Amino acid sequence: MDRWALSTYRWHRAGCLWLFKLSIFWNHDPRKRSINIKKMSDLDSDVSELDQHELSEAVNADKWAPQLGYCEEPEEPLTADTFPSKSGGKPAWLNPEHILNVENVTCGNCSEPMILLLQLYTPEDQPADAFHRTVYVFCCKNGGCHKQDWTQCFKVYRSQLAQDNAYYPPNDDDDDDEKDDVAIDFVPKHFTKPDECVVCGLAGTKVCGKCHSAHYCSRQHQLVDWNSCGHKQFCNQPSKEEADALRAKRLFAEMEIVSEPEGKGEDGKEEEEQKEHSAKESGQKSNETALALRGDEAYENSTVDVDEAFLKFQLRIGRYPDQVIRYERVEYDMPDREPLWVQQSNRPSVVPDCDLCGGPRTFEFQILSTLLNFLDISHVAHDSLDWGSLYVYSCKHNCSTGAKVFVPEFIWKQDFTAEGMRL
Repeated sequence: MDRWALSTYRWHRAGCLWLFKLSIFWNHDPRKRSINIKKMSDLDSDVSELDQHELSEAVNADKWAPQLGYCEEPEEPLTADTFPSKSGGKPAWLNPEHILNVENVTCGNCSEPMILLLQLYTPEDQPADAFHRTVYVFCCKNGGCHKQDWTQCFKVYRSQLAQDNAYYPPNDDDDDDEKDDVAIDFVPKHFTKPDECVVCGLAGTKVCGKCHSAHYCSRQHQLVDWNSCGHKQFCNQPSKEEADALRAKRLFAEMEIVSEPEGKGEDGKEEEEQKEHSAKESGQKSNETALALRGDEAYENSTVDVDEAFLKFQLRIGRYPDQVIRYERVEYDMPDREPLWVQQSNRPSVVPDCDLCGGPRTFEFQILSTLLNFLDISHVAHDSLDWGSLYVYSCKHNCSTGAKVFVPEFIWKQDFTAEGMRL
């Protein structure tokens, strides 16, 4: 299958600013879903007393629409050669010969291995060695650690490969017959596949001393597998589905992330239709762009004690409440993008420069709290995992990863505030 048909995110730099080719879901429509959204339902509020003109300007000032990500049940295995964008499960390593060790993704609070929260396949045409590009986000599953010190609970890594690499055919947007010939002629590199932890998929540097077939990233996961995932029962036996299912429960549930550009939403479409109808009746064309509010609320020039950033967030997300990702990495000659903050305060005072090249990092994407609904975790426990939004910043120039394979990037976390929820 063609590389582009398998990728969730594809950035085209020629001709169209924000054109992505969707993966398997060419006719994807998030409005057809029936998903119980936990977090966004908490944000439903009456905004009829707010200044419509100011809010409309805040929401509609964007010139470039972000790409929105949605969770779908996978229709086929999300293996590395399909270049998946996904949440949960084991990592699909872009570079199959080199994978992360547990030392790179250990929680700084509980010292337990982190697990994959999501990975996004975000290939770019510049520079050449970012033709294949994946960003991995790892997270401690223990919500108590996040309440203790969330900065110790996340790790982000960027990995890249050039179009001509040792592992995948160098297919591009050329003639189909030519691409087929290249795929037939291509011979992948022969290498010893690294052992992976049977629980989490990190490098399996330890092995069961009894069967010598089950590998682990750490002592912690070896004990978990022996005591809780059935390895004690199935050791020295062929792999059992029961054990695999129990191991999968230690991770976040695996979902494919598919994408489409952000539109105006149903409310925006209805508003424009109403304005066109009114313009025809009055004989004049309306130039207003005010956001249509829910219901038949009348305009009132009143003041409400509310976090303005949260209100902007609420109105923007409300257009497509099922979204879990907002992807906004820009062209190199464009102004840097501003995230959609969930609160006015608690923003990073400084985004550190790239650890590898020393160049600036810019905002790439944010992970919304709606993703929590797809992770198969408890939402009622006192120490349950929670966030308002996670913001990922990456090297603006996509510096070459070289022999490092994985380059750390920067993540920031915001929670919802009491002021934001006071509507």
